[in-house]
Amino acid sequence: MVYIHPTHERVDSINNLKKRQLDLSRHLSVEAKARLPNPIKSIWKVAQVKPGTINMGNGDPHHTLYPVCEMNFVVPSISESDPVQAWKAGTGDQQIIASYKDEPCALSLRTALAYGAGAGLKHVRDALAELTDRIHAPPKHTVSLSLGNADALTKCFRLLGDPGDSFLCEEFSFSAMTNAALPLGIKWVPIRMDKDGLIPSDMEKILSTWNEASQGKRPHVMYTIPCSQNPTGSTLPAERRRQIYDLAHEYDIIILEDDPYFFLQYDLDIQTTTIESYGYTRAMADVLPRSFLSMDYDGRVMRLDSFSKILAPGMRLGWVTCNDFFGEKLDMLTDSSSQHPHGLGQAFISELLGGEGWGIDGFMKWVSSLCREYERRRNLFMDVFRREVEGLGLASAETPKSGMFVWIKINVERHPRYRKSEKSDKPGVPITNTAELMNDLFRKLLDCGLVMMPASTFAIVDQTGQVPTDSHITDRVNFFRATFVGTDEVIEDGLKIFAHGLEEFFRY
Repeated sequence: MVYIHPTHERVDSINNLKKRQLDLSRHLSVEAKARLPNPIKSIWKVAQVKPGTINMGNGDPHHTLYPVCEMNFVVPSISESDPVQAWKAGTGDQQIIASYKDEPCALSLRTALAYGAGAGLKHVRDALAELTDRIHAPPKHTVSLSLGNADALTKCFRLLGDPGDSFLCEEFSFSAMTNAALPLGIKWVPIRMDKDGLIPSDMEKILSTWNEASQGKRPHVMYTIPCSQNPTGSTLPAERRRQIYDLAHEYDIIILEDDPYFFLQYDLDIQTTTIESYGYTRAMADVLPRSFLSMDYDGRVMRLDSFSKILAPGMRLGWVTCNDFFGEKLDMLTDSSSQHPHGLGQAFISELLGGEGWGIDGFMKWVSSLCREYERRRNLFMDVFRREVEGLGLASAETPKSGMFVWIKINVERHPRYRKSEKSDKPGVPITNTAELMNDLFRKLLDCGLVMMPASTFAIVDQTGQVPTDSHITDRVNFFRATFVGTDEVIEDGLKIFAHGLEEFFRY
């Protein structure tokens, strides 16, 4: 059952989308346009249509020779009022969910462990499509599975980017992913940020003043992490999301919405009456941020979700939600590259979200409980930070609304070795020694036994390895990314070391 009912505005958007059916083919890369469907997979898909078809075409090992017939997963019982706390304490009940090869279950191991299509098995995709519908209610979409968001994102880069293309992103971003685009010849164009994330007016300025004669083709793709932006921890407010989507519509931008922290939201006003009447899914959907996907009447959003932050990162299982056209092209790429995600993970998710497991509503109850635990750790981190660090006057931090990270600002201008020259005549040339001082502080903390990620790690660089020449970003790398997801002892001990190292560093 889908609990989220479309508004009149949403119905109009759906009708408009059906009428328009935008031609998005211009956004495809030369590689994506040239790619042909995997002919063997094409035949395999046709063979699935008619039940009972005898398949003598594929080279699949027969299921009777699989050296496994059953898999049992011991998971927390979702009947507990606070399942995460009960699981942590070891006081809660456990539940066993099972996958079988020869007995009834949500997804037979005969299917899960066989070859499949790149999009993933239909049973899993249908379950995740239902979850997506109930949380985001997008006008029109299809779901494809991925090996986590890193796999999905690198494929999206290949799908949409040609050598020489320029893509938009936040000026500080997850470098493991932005670096993946560089060998493809994609250039990053950083958009300025503040404590609330990407600044729409800066995005508009970049696009409206773009000179294709001197700068090349105007950017047609934007990569963003809207919730608990990595590394800054900022979460885009609803009004900014609307402004950004409107700009994407105006300038024909495809939005890559990388949102692994979406479900980890804090200070939520979840209504008990809604839970009692409609369940946890409806109650959470009412208070979670509105995604770009949920407002995507154009079909220009490719949304990336993952189980890494809410179940376990080693699962390497996620899903991409996008329009049918991009979905088909993405599946063709997967069919001829990584192939479908692993069957063990798909079997587990099928049983977990199925009738004998948690179900979708039980899954959202776990997510709600997980939010409360991470919110407690965030609050502890900020309390210890105020007690140990803030009073020194050498660093400050905003309380994050979601995710796993705190973006700590270092007041480098107070350091005795801080230097600032007159503004340079050359754009992009650093006018302070901020980067040098932050590198020294990083090494100081390392000597003290503490690692925090320096902002320079996430500053957007071009293919030559230099910060883009028009950004002055090296004068703004006076931040550290710290995580609050560790144990209470790690948070207490880590911030005490940080305060001690900070004091010592600022003495000389």
